[in-house]
Amino acid sequence: MAWFLCGGVLLLLCAVALYEHRWLLAALILLAIGALHAMRFKWRLQSDDAVRRSEEQLRISQRIARIGSWDLDLASGRLDCSEELCRIFSVPLDEAPDNYDGLLAILPECGKDAVAAAVEEALTGRDSFAVEYSLVRPGGKECFLFEVGEVFRDDSGAALRVVSVVQDVSEQKEAENALFFEKRYRGLIENLPQRIFLKDCNSVYLSCNSSFARELGVEPGDVFGKTDYDLFPPALARKRQEDDEKVMAAGAAVERDEQRERDGAWISKALVPLKDDNGRVYGLLGVLTDITFRKRAEEQLKESEERFRNIFEQAAVGICHLSLSGTLIRINKRFCDILGYEQEELLGWSLEQTFHPEDRAAEQLQAERLLAREIDNYSIEIRQLRKDDSVVWVNLTKSLVCGPKGEPKYLAGVIEDVTTKREAEELRRERDLVQAASHAKSQFLANMGHEIRTPLNAVMGLSRLALKTELDAKQRGYLEKIGSSSRTLLNIINDILDFSKIEAGKVELEKTELNLHEVLANISDMHHSKAQEKGIEFRVRLAPDLPKKLVGDPLRLTQVLNNLIANAVKFTEKGEVVVAIKPVRRDEEEVAVQFCVLDTGIGIAAEQMEKIFTPFTQADSSTTRRYGGTGLGLSISRQLVELMGGELQVESLPGSGSSFCFTVPLALPAAGKPVGEPREQELPDLRLLVVERDQEARAGIEEIMEGMPFALQYAETLPEALDALKDQAPPEYPPFDLLVVDGATTGLDGMEKICRGIWSRYRNLLPVLATVSREHLETVRQQADEWGVAAVLCAPARPSSLLDTLVRVLARSSKLWPEVEPWPPQKAVRRRKPAAAAGSFEPAKLAAEKAKLERLLAKNSLDAKRQFEKFCGAVPAGECTEELQALERCLEKLDFRKARQLLANFPGDRPEPHSEQRESL
Repeated sequence: MAWFLCGGVLLLLCAVALYEHRWLLAALILLAIGALHAMRFKWRLQSDDAVRRSEEQLRISQRIARIGSWDLDLASGRLDCSEELCRIFSVPLDEAPDNYDGLLAILPECGKDAVAAAVEEALTGRDSFAVEYSLVRPGGKECFLFEVGEVFRDDSGAALRVVSVVQDVSEQKEAENALFFEKRYRGLIENLPQRIFLKDCNSVYLSCNSSFARELGVEPGDVFGKTDYDLFPPALARKRQEDDEKVMAAGAAVERDEQRERDGAWISKALVPLKDDNGRVYGLLGVLTDITFRKRAEEQLKESEERFRNIFEQAAVGICHLSLSGTLIRINKRFCDILGYEQEELLGWSLEQTFHPEDRAAEQLQAERLLAREIDNYSIEIRQLRKDDSVVWVNLTKSLVCGPKGEPKYLAGVIEDVTTKREAEELRRERDLVQAASHAKSQFLANMGHEIRTPLNAVMGLSRLALKTELDAKQRGYLEKIGSSSRTLLNIINDILDFSKIEAGKVELEKTELNLHEVLANISDMHHSKAQEKGIEFRVRLAPDLPKKLVGDPLRLTQVLNNLIANAVKFTEKGEVVVAIKPVRRDEEEVAVQFCVLDTGIGIAAEQMEKIFTPFTQADSSTTRRYGGTGLGLSISRQLVELMGGELQVESLPGSGSSFCFTVPLALPAAGKPVGEPREQELPDLRLLVVERDQEARAGIEEIMEGMPFALQYAETLPEALDALKDQAPPEYPPFDLLVVDGATTGLDGMEKICRGIWSRYRNLLPVLATVSREHLETVRQQADEWGVAAVLCAPARPSSLLDTLVRVLARSSKLWPEVEPWPPQKAVRRRKPAAAAGSFEPAKLAAEKAKLERLLAKNSLDAKRQFEKFCGAVPAGECTEELQALERCLEKLDFRKARQLLANFPGDRPEPHSEQRESL
């Protein structure tokens, strides 16, 4: 451009100078124009050459970088594609697309939509775009493309061109994936418990995992570049390098177990040579695994197998292992001695071949049941044939041995020679049959009198002597129960000895005053501990409407109940034993009382129902062997019940339990002889929270609380109990008057938590009564003062003990019979509330009493009932009758929330409370 300017200026100067010589001027102008055309042509050739070089450099750069491009002119719709773009999409250069639709046509389906959407979004205002998509080449190889483009606009913002660059990023993707997997595998190796290291061909450490470095007491980076001589003692380092050299020279992996000298640990050492593509070893991988536990387990297994082998061979009974088809596969020496064979002769035989032909069918039936998994094992006495054809009686016990997954593997059999035993039993049986007819009854009674009465008299005498010494209350209670039980047992023994009198009808019943509560308390004391030892529940349910004093024979009644309850406890392995007493009929002179003893024991078969009442007989011989007994209890009980005017009935289902019931008439005390009972003091209304999930236990609590002014609320779980105890009232107004906590429901930790929380907030205002199992009884009693527990009972607690303890706890906390005026007793009919006399209505007094009642209702306090009486006294006579009755019903149901609503809507003036009252609210 500078040359053109200089030439123009020079030409102008020449034109001015030669103005007079016009022909020269014309020639000069023509010469200048020619020079200019020559210079322009040269400049154009140079520019075209530069463009060609630039385009060539761009093509080379795109080919090397694997980057293609396309340029779309929006005005003409022409598309220019680079050579590398055609190569990326496997399109010949002469078939390259020349428009935008053609470009989209060569894109894969997944990329076509992405590119079109990105370009469209860029044209609407974003100006640039970037998308990534995959492409499957003709050879089936998948590659990944990354495309970046930009929209060029004029000064007015109108789009002119779209230029995009497409790059093949497959290698980058592969590198990223390789790096990801390398990190993952590195993390896996780092967290393996095995000690792993890597060496080069000169046994120099290249890397190791944390387990290997931790064993050496160094960091993994400190191992790099070291040799075994830098890390181990010389002797051990020399041995390790020799092992490495052998493995790398052989070119094959080696694995062996070694025992470490310094601590005796066992190590499994694996050395793996690393080879390149040409098969040359360039390094060594080592993996060290601690197998000490496995080695010790193998040694213990060998010792166990040796002990089993010795026991198997030296056992005093014959032992054999059989295949599932019955073939003998292993036998011990005693088995061979019983049958008189050698081991080689019996192996491979069927065990059935040794049985007597008459016994094979019975044994085969049991074996089929065993293989069908109907039974786990069986025992049977059969005859076996010895080698000399003699017969030997054996007790065969066979069981099925299964694998870890329950699959049957083989049969195990044990035979015991019982020939001598059977012969002795036959002799004894013959002797017993001869003597049974004449001596059974007299011998039994004589033995009972001699063997039981003598030690029993000593027990009674020593207990009486012990009661005369200094004892605490607990010891005295134990001794009194011992004496009471001994006397009851002595009376029963006397009755057994006089069994003949009962059969002859010479027994006379007493007519004396009895207290069923005391009778049942003595009976419960005798059987409760036995039931707890067996892990079964023992409950006594006494109907609350039963008279406390009756006339009858307490000794005979106790004898019958003891027999029935003892049998129920004896024949019950799990479940419960329940004694239920209720009146079924009543008139002015007597009450027909029904006694039922129910259990969940073994039950009685229908064909044995009548036999159980036969003297010296039980349901069957197996029961006698297992449970023992004389077989007289039910017979005596039935006759005594008949003498008392009732009938002993039984209902039973084998495996589901039994029910023994009888109903006897008991007279009422004469009207002229009132019973000297203490006057019952009226009890205040109390709220009890019972944390108990057992429905039977709840039913028992409800029975003993029936008719008493106690409002019960239950919680089945610890969270429910904590929610029930949440109260925003001050600590001096607890939400309940007593808390009964069952240890089986909350657990010891839960019981401690709730007890400590209550003690820290309410102290003695909310006493806690805890019931725990026998194994935790002493633990809780020792911690009772620290936890804030008022009383601890052994679960399941007797109803009488529970009620007695409950009353004592409430009395100690002044919840019963407080020194304030007594609360009105609850009655079945609604009482007419007192009202103010006519003309004496005082609005201020009504407002004050109403405010007090609102505060008590807000605290859910039972004192609201007493305040309600005062509030009614402030209401004018004859007014608000329906509102007062509705409020009374809510208080009787302890529905404090609804009572607050009714009180808020109560008609009448309601003065604004003073500031002190507002603060107390």
